[in-house]
Amino acid sequence: MGNLTSIINNNQQYVQPTGVNYADTAPKRNLVSPGWHWVTVEEAVIRDSKAGGKYVWLKLRTDDGDVLFDRINVLCESQAAVEIGMRALSAIAKANGRERFDDTSEMIGCRVSARVAIRHSDTYGDDNEVKAYSGNKDNKPARAGSKSFNDLRQVIRGNENRNQQANFRQDDIPADQIPF
Repeated sequence: MGNLTSIINNNQQYVQPTGVNYADTAPKRNLVSPGWHWVTVEEAVIRDSKAGGKYVWLKLRTDDGDVLFDRINVLCESQAAVEIGMRALSAIAKANGRERFDDTSEMIGCRVSARVAIRHSDTYGDDNEVKAYSGNKDNKPARAGSKSFNDLRQVIRGNENRNQQANFRQDDIPADQIPF
């Protein structure tokens, strides 16, 4: 168990040591097929990374009984990695009707859809990797070109057009520049 709020709020002055090996030496397991799988969080623990940061280590169980593991960065030098981690935590929280988690113990028992891929490594062989989380009924986050994404984009564009029209005043244009 671990307090997420204190780590996330203290992510201001992190310095990453050099020469750190990030190789994953976990024992090999049976691979879960790539794609979306409903999973339940069985364990959630904050661990120290080899580089001196922190991550949330998750043990996930699929509905078929297979086990997956994930590491979600919450404190590290890479702002992009922390943003990805925060999106993952947010997706798990929202899929379970929560705004956020204050402690990893709150994650245990949560259900979420996880997009699983296979990571290939010449050194360690193939292993599963969780790429994304979603709580959508179709198990997939909105993507560019999808109906839900396009609907959202039209709403945003419609709001922008209304805002532009509301800000337009005919008095702002000199009479000699009116096109009619």
